[in-house]
Amino acid sequence: MLRLVFRKKGILEWEEVETPTITGENQALVEPIAIARCDLDLPIVRGETLFRAPFPVGHEFVGRIKELSEDTIGHFQVGSVVAIPFQISCGTCPSCLSIHTNSCETVPYTSAYGMPPGAHNVGGAISELIKVPYAKQMLLTMDPKINPVGIASLSDNIAEVWKLAGRFLERRKNPKTLVVGGNAGSIGLYTALYLHQTKKAEVLYVDTDRKRIELATSLGIPVTHVTTFPKPSEKYDLVCDASATKEGWEFATRSMGKNAILSSASIFWTNRLEIPYLEMYNQGAEIHIGRVESLDSMKALYPEIQKGIFTPEKIVTKTVTFSEAKEAWLEESIKLVVTR
Repeated sequence: MLRLVFRKKGILEWEEVETPTITGENQALVEPIAIARCDLDLPIVRGETLFRAPFPVGHEFVGRIKELSEDTIGHFQVGSVVAIPFQISCGTCPSCLSIHTNSCETVPYTSAYGMPPGAHNVGGAISELIKVPYAKQMLLTMDPKINPVGIASLSDNIAEVWKLAGRFLERRKNPKTLVVGGNAGSIGLYTALYLHQTKKAEVLYVDTDRKRIELATSLGIPVTHVTTFPKPSEKYDLVCDASATKEGWEFATRSMGKNAILSSASIFWTNRLEIPYLEMYNQGAEIHIGRVESLDSMKALYPEIQKGIFTPEKIVTKTVTFSEAKEAWLEESIKLVVTR
């Protein structure tokens, strides 16, 4: 079968590999039918991260079940559309049972599709077929009325919405919320759209990128366009950082009000990053950073997607066919989805 591989900086190649097969219990073979490019994927192929080639790419995807191990047939049906968390998890270890499926103890740490080290074993989503271990844990059956293209990012960039904002909204009633857009481009937009559509928070989206501002504006999201992030003039109860830049981070941290929560989707490839510690100490600050809990965030957000309350498909800006993926994966776009 064919799969797309990150060969070296700026270079993607199609690769012919052996087609996966069912080899044991609790397994499924899934044909990816909608594969989204994560906000991190462009920096990866540009050589701007610590990930080193070669490895198969693509980790956000929705697929169709092609084959099941006998023990899972009562749980799923061949032909069903499913969403798959990009993080591999068994569902039975202490971490999984503690709702930390991103740190499953049964598999090597950070095992995932489309990114090393996991990609060397489980592959990437821009493939003709994907093998899913721990299928009873990993497969989430989707409503056939939902367009797979719109939820292709459910396992990661959409799931980040729950990490950045959703999980805090029961604790904070109608919080004054700032979403700082930037290099984690679709994550910021998904988060702002969710808050705007669910009306669970007063939200302002701030970004330096004109195209993202225009998309947010077209969706009715309150926005402020800036050429550079200024010194904050207002304070917020909840600050969601999707900037992935030092300037955006500084703007986000200094926009926190008294007893505010800061959550971040930014990845900085360093252990040295400043925070206004004394300011945070005096007014009380709660900071949340870290990898998304893919599976549990998917489950939390799905009901509102299924009911049409949250419509993430509005963030998709470009779709291409499977055969066009190699070229399109390297081109700028807010949210690219590869379809079959």
